[in-house]
Amino acid sequence: MVQVSGQDLTTDGERAISLAAELLEEARKLQTPQERRQQAELDRMIGHAEDKATLIEMTDQAFRTHSPARVADQLTHLLDVQGIPRFFSPVEQAMLKGFQSFGEYLPGVAVPLVKEKMRRETANVILPAEPKLLGAHLRNRQTHGMHMNVNLLGEAILGEQEARRRVDQCYDALRMSELKCLSVKISTLYSQISPIARRHSIDKVADRLEALYRIAMSKADPETKQSKFVYLDMEEYRDLYLTADILCNALDRESMLNVSAGIALQAYVPDSFDVMMRLIEWSRQRVAQGGQPLTIRLVKGANLEMERVDASIQGWPQAPYRSKVETDANFKSMLRELIDGAAEGVIRVGVASHNLFDVALALLWSADRNATENVQFEMLEGMANHQRRAISERDNKMVLYAPACFQDSFINAIAYLIRRLDENTGPENFLRHTYRLKPDSDEFRMLAQGFKDSLAMIDSVSHTPRRTQDRRVQPEQPAVAADWTQFVNEPDTDWSLPHNAEWIESVLSKWKDRCDTLDTGSGETRESTDPSRPGVVVCRYSVPTLADVEAAVETATAAQTEWGKTSVQHRHDLLRSVAQILRERRGDLIATMVADGGKTVLEADPEVSEAIDFCDFYPLTVDYWHQQSGIKLEPRGNVAVITPWNFPLAIPCGGIAAALAAGNCVLLKPASETVLVAWHLCQAFWDAGVPRDVLQFVPCEGRVAEAGLVKNPQIETVILTGGTSTAKRMLSARSDLHLLAETGGKNATIVTSMADRDLAVKHVVQSAFGHSGQKCSATSLLLLENDVFDDKTFREMLADAVSSIRVGSSWDLSTKMGPLIKPPQAELNQGLKSLDDDESWLVFPEHIVDNPNLYRPGVKWNIRPGSFTHLTELFGPVLGVMRFSRLEEAIEIVRSTGYGLTSGLESLDDREITLWRDSVHAGNLYINRPTTGAIVLRQPFGGVGLSAYGPGVKAGGPHYVLPLMRVTDGKPAIAPASSGLSKRDESLASDQLDRMSSLLKRATDKAVVDDVAAARIQVAAATQQVAVENEFSSEHDTFRLIGQDNIRRYRPTQAMNLRIDANDSISDIWISLSAAIAVKTQVTLSIDPEVSDAIQDLLESIADIFPGLVNPIEESESELVERISSGDVGRLRLLGSTKSKEIDDACAESFVTVIREPVLVEGSVECLRYLDEQSISHDYHRYGNPGRRAGEKRAQVL
Repeated sequence: MVQVSGQDLTTDGERAISLAAELLEEARKLQTPQERRQQAELDRMIGHAEDKATLIEMTDQAFRTHSPARVADQLTHLLDVQGIPRFFSPVEQAMLKGFQSFGEYLPGVAVPLVKEKMRRETANVILPAEPKLLGAHLRNRQTHGMHMNVNLLGEAILGEQEARRRVDQCYDALRMSELKCLSVKISTLYSQISPIARRHSIDKVADRLEALYRIAMSKADPETKQSKFVYLDMEEYRDLYLTADILCNALDRESMLNVSAGIALQAYVPDSFDVMMRLIEWSRQRVAQGGQPLTIRLVKGANLEMERVDASIQGWPQAPYRSKVETDANFKSMLRELIDGAAEGVIRVGVASHNLFDVALALLWSADRNATENVQFEMLEGMANHQRRAISERDNKMVLYAPACFQDSFINAIAYLIRRLDENTGPENFLRHTYRLKPDSDEFRMLAQGFKDSLAMIDSVSHTPRRTQDRRVQPEQPAVAADWTQFVNEPDTDWSLPHNAEWIESVLSKWKDRCDTLDTGSGETRESTDPSRPGVVVCRYSVPTLADVEAAVETATAAQTEWGKTSVQHRHDLLRSVAQILRERRGDLIATMVADGGKTVLEADPEVSEAIDFCDFYPLTVDYWHQQSGIKLEPRGNVAVITPWNFPLAIPCGGIAAALAAGNCVLLKPASETVLVAWHLCQAFWDAGVPRDVLQFVPCEGRVAEAGLVKNPQIETVILTGGTSTAKRMLSARSDLHLLAETGGKNATIVTSMADRDLAVKHVVQSAFGHSGQKCSATSLLLLENDVFDDKTFREMLADAVSSIRVGSSWDLSTKMGPLIKPPQAELNQGLKSLDDDESWLVFPEHIVDNPNLYRPGVKWNIRPGSFTHLTELFGPVLGVMRFSRLEEAIEIVRSTGYGLTSGLESLDDREITLWRDSVHAGNLYINRPTTGAIVLRQPFGGVGLSAYGPGVKAGGPHYVLPLMRVTDGKPAIAPASSGLSKRDESLASDQLDRMSSLLKRATDKAVVDDVAAARIQVAAATQQVAVENEFSSEHDTFRLIGQDNIRRYRPTQAMNLRIDANDSISDIWISLSAAIAVKTQVTLSIDPEVSDAIQDLLESIADIFPGLVNPIEESESELVERISSGDVGRLRLLGSTKSKEIDDACAESFVTVIREPVLVEGSVECLRYLDEQSISHDYHRYGNPGRRAGEKRAQVL
């Protein structure tokens, strides 16, 4: 038998259950009628999960806007759609029905009444923080022998001004004579905490914590000389190790031995056990020196839902245990050690639980060990007060944990309320049952059995952390996915684990003084310098001459035949080897990006993960397409990959991996600013076995690249990531170039009055100023609804958050925003240094002396539509803020930039979300989350309009490899029906197919279409319908992460034109038009006058049966060119016979994508020509709570 304090565990369990029954009976006698009514409401809520979701939505949304009319509209909408929750009393239901009917007519009267009602309903759980009201409550509790632990709630700590304000509030609270105990979180004390910058964060927070401790000591009780008590609270796993280290750091300082201090540890995290043991030993030494023992408050943990969301999104194991019985077992395991420490006198213990079985066990163990004097019990204010009274009446020390907030900031208590509601309504939670629980009932026996089960596990429950990632050890290679739909992303580094921060520190120290010499050409030697340390050379390389580049192209051409013959599997194996080498060299690759690109570690680390993903993912998609019998695939030939400096690893890796997987030879021309990163990337490919003549490195000048690559007819395809102007220049040099370009962006985030404004600021700051705003996806415009634009608190919060960003060297791990790649020029220089009429600086973008590349971020206020900042891509740390009145107006402001890369919306109103999703013109949409950080397959990346050139497929998506191969007809996967027209699979039946089939029969009868063409057309129609039903008409979420939708869908491309010449085959004409109709893309038919009357009549007939969808125009080539130049053509599909330099030149000048590929029978490919892929990422959870989507089947968390 396992022994504990000399007692048999089984006996202790029975004793605890018996004592719990006694406490329960006593509590039932002490329960008030009001408490019974509250329990009745809770019981009704538990019985209807949808009512709980409605309550959360009402609470979460009613306080967002300052406009009573908008509040009334939102609440009425929720009640109309969801109904009035059944747990409300009849009187309350009647009040809500009245509000539903008349609230919108008198919002100024009705809304304040509803808000006040909601505040009153939570008054027993959340105290008023105003000193007079709070002091009265504390005095009342003290007269009843209650001690209070107050936690001041407030808005998110996003900046140092708010942090100082909150610290001042803590100072004021400690100066209140009635307040004896205060809880704070480390995130309250400092806004720029970073687990990766451990030493900086520890020193900074410990300084501020010391100041709190000194005030607490200065306000000691004059009679008892007892210092006021300060607890460090715990919330997120990422803060666990930091919080413990900060506590010890502060208390190890001079004159801190007499501080009364404590820390909360969460039993649902296995790591907490070892942290506790370290703190017990630390406290033992402190006591030996004559100091006050540390108090450790043991809690179960109330942030499980958010931890699960975080783990799901990050691809890490969840930090807490996966089962409640393990949490309960660890609680008891930790409790046993704490009681022993309390008995020894080296610590004090706070047992924080409403579970009467656990409370009873703690009472018994502390009595058995004579530790009662050093053990206190802690419960939540306003929760199960009758139980608290029953325990207190037995002369046990009781502390009530009491969150408090100021009346004008009640909205900041919503997160706490939602977490408590989640915790207290969990099926195994004791509080869920406590009010109606009776000894000897089935519920009591069920809970008692759970208690016994966990007690039996006290010595077997694991204390091993569930998050075990260790970058110091050789990484294992994951198993290959069965197909692309089973692909799993590579996780980023988990910086919450201290050893990973130590790892990157050691890596950077080895690289800081390193300078590589690269043999890359026969031209002059160039130096690449560190943007963080101007003048420090990080590499020297020889620049390839035009002759070098032309020779490289010849080498690739010679190698293409053999490389193109290699099997898909062989290329897959090679790229898997590349991925593994990238895993193994993660630290070195990060260091090259810090040294050569000025990226911070936090920006560089995800780039390594993305590069690994590209190498693992693209071969899976190539294999998938090769398995499709309806198409035949061949390598396209030599591919030039021309890449930027802002993503110097992931972007070139993606282009290389996709092209190699498709069987092409590659020539990489990296940005001249980041040659070192690209060189080490290529080295990984070569070391994995990719032949050096198949992948060549050509870091030449831009003019040489244009002459030797872009204009070179031996280059079949150019993959470009760069500015829109660069893409236009390439097309002007070679108008028929097969160009796949991800270009610029002027991206906006729209914040409506129904947004969570704290989160909106957090997301916008991250999106606008990550990598100093040097991302094509960065938020450059912030559009605020009038209510938000005029909100002084929001404006101050935004200014505070931006002003507080730590700007500095990327070698400093505490830096949040590193240097520009070079001193600002042209548009960025103007954007940083000038204002238009009516504009002002909310935050002035200061230059930091001694480094021409370092600028603090700036925020321009009151940008006008049509202004320079509205329409110009600045590519730097400048955010322009605009106002709008209606969401439709905001969408039009965004559209008017001409770009369409990323776009964001911050709103909790489902109606606004739906309108925005259906209307906004962009490739990547983000809802209630940052607008940067696209991940392979989760959010395939690429835009529309001026943000892309090419066939509308997206990097990191399943179709990206198709334009890198020559695709022709294979063996049809669907055979034509035996009669040729009348018999079809019923699953393919549709009104559209019926109409086209009838027309085809008439055309065949009139000999406009021959039998061979008709058969081809029929098969194509069938494959198109299958493709539409299975792929193009649906939204797809491959990952189904907890709390986040990641949807891939398809939108009709805008201003689609189909050019029809006299020599085009009728089957090509019909199939291409049928594909556009199948995906509901409006298409203009540009019909050459030489096309036969019969075919023109046929096309007119098709237009007649699809009015508004098909628009035929008879026009000459010159007339088409004129329409292209006037902006009437967005994408042009040319069939096989059209070859016109005039059309090519016009499209190049107007940045119009031309599709010249053969017309295919296979609808899954042909239909793509008339679509744009779109990615939508939506954080639908609220503080981890999934709301009414709780029952959905989502991906399992590790």
